[in-house]
Amino acid sequence: MSEKGVLDGVRVLTLEQVHALPWGTGFLADLGADVIRVESPDHLQDRKAGPFPDGKAGEEWWNEGGNLVYYGTRNKRSLCMDVTQPRGKEVFLKLVEKTDIVTDNFRPGTMQRFGFDHDSLSAINPRIITLSSTAYGYTGPWRRAGSRARTVDAACGLSYLTGYEGGPSMRASNNYMDHSVGNNVAYALLLALYQRKKTGKGMRVDLTMLETGVSAVGPAILEAQKGITRDRLGCAHWWKAPHNVYPARDDDRWIVIVVSSDEEWERLKEVMGFPDWARDPRFDTALSRWRNRHELDQLLGEWTSRQDDLEMARDLQEKGVTAGACITARDLVNDAHLQEREYLWEFANPQAPEVGARVFAGRPYRDAGNPMTLSKVAGLGQDNGTILTELAGLSQSEIDGLEADGVIFGAPRPDEPRP
Repeated sequence: MSEKGVLDGVRVLTLEQVHALPWGTGFLADLGADVIRVESPDHLQDRKAGPFPDGKAGEEWWNEGGNLVYYGTRNKRSLCMDVTQPRGKEVFLKLVEKTDIVTDNFRPGTMQRFGFDHDSLSAINPRIITLSSTAYGYTGPWRRAGSRARTVDAACGLSYLTGYEGGPSMRASNNYMDHSVGNNVAYALLLALYQRKKTGKGMRVDLTMLETGVSAVGPAILEAQKGITRDRLGCAHWWKAPHNVYPARDDDRWIVIVVSSDEEWERLKEVMGFPDWARDPRFDTALSRWRNRHELDQLLGEWTSRQDDLEMARDLQEKGVTAGACITARDLVNDAHLQEREYLWEFANPQAPEVGARVFAGRPYRDAGNPMTLSKVAGLGQDNGTILTELAGLSQSEIDGLEADGVIFGAPRPDEPRP
């Protein structure tokens, strides 16, 4: 088995923050790319995000946050440099000469102001691939609008479709848009690398959160053109019943049960021991079960509330009924299925030695020829010297001068507030 990832030899310079873009470039880092996270000393919100050991930020809080291991700096290198300064910009452009991909998630116009737009960078390196991950893209009337995942969740139609029966629109997920965009970032960059291999030319990628979200509501768009409207149903389904989240025996334990056919309904009744209420002719067919779904949910919930969620899920699955216990994050850490598939990665962050080893999420696919692991979490500016020496060709005295003049940093500014 090769010890190098499939993207070994690919270099990425990423001006990134928050979640979506770091999640996408993290995929490339896990696949073996040399991902250099260019961090600003004036925007350390990611390093303040935590969670911190015992809920308290330590002496070197900027290197201790668990989210950094999760997606921010995993398997990446960190260059903390103020690219708004002339010498910072000069160094950045030197790095572009030896880089394959440059990514950012600033509002449109920011990269142009820096002189880092695609045309400027391709003049230095014709093979460069640039990707901007923005809310609404570089064209259109909303191109300069700011956003968070929550606002784009609304703008793309997800919030309107999501909600409980008879209730208002609700947020689909805390960071659904971030993860979806991050996955698309990785996908788009892999396609760009493939295209460049065929043509020898770089390219520009304009990727948006809005369009990522709209792509997830395609059926609703088709229905709207046919005059079809649907009320919100919460966890229910348009024709399947039972189809809901039901209480289990212990406090705040739940199970999802989905019945898609009359045959599955008969199997569910068998697992329940054929209770009298289940013999009611109102529940005999899919249509009648759906029409009486509220009473069905109440009766089924009374039965599930007396059962253990994990045992119930296993018994239902063994009888051919689709079901799944609502697993908590604490459950997942020790999940036997995930452990057997080697999805969970154990890692001890040297930036926070008092925490010890912790379990982190891996990647949702296996490729025997492309091993992946969590081997590093970059501290703030940890790789300044190596990157500037090897790639920018700077001497140690030049690097020392940049640090003395406040162009590069190995720690936050002295007046930076603690989290």
